Amino acid sequence: MKVSRKIVFVAPGFSLGGTGPETYARYLWEAFSEDEEIEFHLVAPEFPDSHPRWHASGLGRGSLDLYRRNAETALRVARELGAPQQSVLLHVNNSHLHPMLLNYAGPLWGQVNDYENTDLWRRAGETIRRAGWRRLAVLWHRRRLERRFVARQDLSLCNSEFTRQKILSEYKPPHPERIITLLKAVDLTYFQRPAILPEDPFARPAVARRFIYVGSDIQRKGLDTLLQAVAKFPVGFDWHLSVVGATREQVERTFPGLVSRSLAERIFFAGKVPRTALRQALWHSDVFVLPSRAEALGVALLEALAAGLPVVATNVGGIPEIVRHPSAGRMVLPEKADELAQALQQMPIWPSGVVPPEVQDILASFSTQTMIARLRGLYLHST
Repeated sequence: MKVSRKIVFVAPGFSLGGTGPETYARYLWEAFSEDEEIEFHLVAPEFPDSHPRWHASGLGRGSLDLYRRNAETALRVARELGAPQQSVLLHVNNSHLHPMLLNYAGPLWGQVNDYENTDLWRRAGETIRRAGWRRLAVLWHRRRLERRFVARQDLSLCNSEFTRQKILSEYKPPHPERIITLLKAVDLTYFQRPAILPEDPFARPAVARRFIYVGSDIQRKGLDTLLQAVAKFPVGFDWHLSVVGATREQVERTFPGLVSRSLAERIFFAGKVPRTALRQALWHSDVFVLPSRAEALGVALLEALAAGLPVVATNVGGIPEIVRHPSAGRMVLPEKADELAQALQQMPIWPSGVVPPEVQDILASFSTQTMIARLRGLYLHST
């Protein structure tokens, strides 16, 4: 079968189990590297090996230099793939843009995985308090650049409907029909709970209810609210909390005074752990909790559901698109420790980690197979 589309996908990295954009790049490579109708090329700073369709740009010095190198390499690869250049689709990540890509003559698509830039002015005061005026200036530049790209892009693929609506309302692009939702995917089979469980990597005590939280951005993901909530549990309630993504020292430095000695006895601060250890920790937990202040989608929720855990999360961003049936879990308002504490105590546990049928239907819409099938159709049939 003849190749009908040449694609250059630009990624900030290339590894499975790394950052979200890196994992996404790996998903796409595994899906399209041997596709008979799509000639798929990858541009990233570095690769684990050599391949004729892998184009390394080099790490450079700092993020701005990395984005520049990626852009230069992507444009060079597009030129080398043959004339007319208009036939080569350039697919970029909107979080890692460089202005030179705006001059590309061919079709340009953007992957929109966050709405942080669109919400900049609402969070300006918080940004200045946490990171200073210089950080605000950097984010303002990113916002201007992304707005220009969204106006230029032939298609902008948003990871949730909430993100899409944010892009439409804040940027007001000239062609709103080019802003579409392509739900971010999770490898559901990887997190599926086996019949015989491996050992708990955290060696937690046997308690009535084991909670688990995952997230390195502990301010945005509301770990302080969670700590306030578990401190409100009644004396007779038997529980344990695992915090993945931050050490105790990091938490105490960010939220001084929230981790008392008695509370710390029931909390395990795991820090960052390998993907395999995270999966096993989910299998040995009962309820997943994500009390975020902002969330474009909430991939960690999908991983927890696939691992057999109901979830308690906040009703923000794209989370309602996941927790859209009572069987999946409960949602509370952000920064409401009392509501969160009550929901955690009352959340029913799934027997033996068996995922309810309603939740299986939800997960199916976020599977890699569903996402790849939709994306392939867009690649082949969009102009």
